[in-house]
Amino acid sequence: MTDRGRLTKGARSLSQLETAEGHTQINVGPTIFRAPCENCLIFRSGAQLSFGITLRVDGSHSRLLAYRFHLNLIQSSGLRFIRIDLNTPKAEYDPMHMPRSHMHPGFEHVHIPFPAMHPMEVLDRIFHVIEPHFTS
Repeated sequence: MTDRGRLTKGARSLSQLETAEGHTQINVGPTIFRAPCENCLIFRSGAQLSFGITLRVDGSHSRLLAYRFHLNLIQSSGLRFIRIDLNTPKAEYDPMHMPRSHMHPGFEHVHIPFPAMHPMEVLDRIFHVIEPHFTS
């Protein structure tokens, strides 16, 4: 997206760390978004994207456990942000209150069910559908 002129700041800030549970987390920017975001992907529109992906690595295999993609939109878009979450598996989730995979449409306590997708599919939706819709 940087090469195509869609981003003014690309993924040079990609980081990897080990969580307290021994899982691998891959981040761009903070997993809980705070503006201004120095390590986010920045779109030409001014929108900013941060994300975290958590994996359980077992030898040469890995299993997706969770992710959080937070797209902070420009003020004129009508929404403050769109966040797409896949929370870690837990027995105590109440899918009527908060589905494991959900989207926040600009409001922290609104959880709209969203299909669990591969992280690359979520990035595809953000880059080609969501960000252009709210910033064009």
